[in-house]
Amino acid sequence: MNLDITKITSCGSDWETNRYTFLQTLKSWRSEIHRNKLYPAVEYADHLQLRFNDILTENIESKSWLENEVKGTFVDNKLVILEKAHQISSQLDKLIDFVKWALKENQEIVNEAKIVKQFVQENIEIKACCNKDKYRGKGYILIPDNKLSVYKIYLYDLSINWSINDPVEYLEMTLLRSIPVEMVNQSLEELMNEFVLNSSTLFDPMIYICKTELDFPFKETMFPVIKEKLLSSVNGIEPYL
Repeated sequence: MNLDITKITSCGSDWETNRYTFLQTLKSWRSEIHRNKLYPAVEYADHLQLRFNDILTENIESKSWLENEVKGTFVDNKLVILEKAHQISSQLDKLIDFVKWALKENQEIVNEAKIVKQFVQENIEIKACCNKDKYRGKGYILIPDNKLSVYKIYLYDLSINWSINDPVEYLEMTLLRSIPVEMVNQSLEELMNEFVLNSSTLFDPMIYICKTELDFPFKETMFPVIKEKLLSSVNGIEPYL
């Protein structure tokens, strides 16, 4: 369940309703995380934290500008603040209070997700099972899906997103084959070598094998975390095991 950030941070909206809507969303994210389903909840929470920090900074600056620019006027030797300026300042106060509260609540979700993610990362091993001194931007990886008791062989391809200010590397993953664990009567290294020999997709490719005993949800947790860890290995950020 994603959240309409613009709607819940709109000046003049019902702040009690906004709090209720926000808490209901956090409840759904927390429920997913407690079932070891990290994604997309962790992405939503991380994005929300960044947006809330931006909103907080922008509106604190707006309030400061308003207080400096709107000095009011003297009537009968008394300083009278313009009513419109007073209303805007009041709404900004409510917005800032809401965002500060929401940041604190959302940070708890972020922290819980980090604990689960770190546990998953620590219980995943990605091993190169070929000559490491070769092009690593494209190759194969074998990943166990322990929930379904199958080995999944993927073709991975390193790409770059140039559509943003800072180019970001990411992996495109294509599922090529699923093999029931009970049908495998050889080592995983032998299985992958045999697969490559019978595949005409790539010549002398990089080959990785992922090993883990975890049976967390594959799509929502295992696969995204494995992709991150594989990207680090491809880039040489994490040492080969």
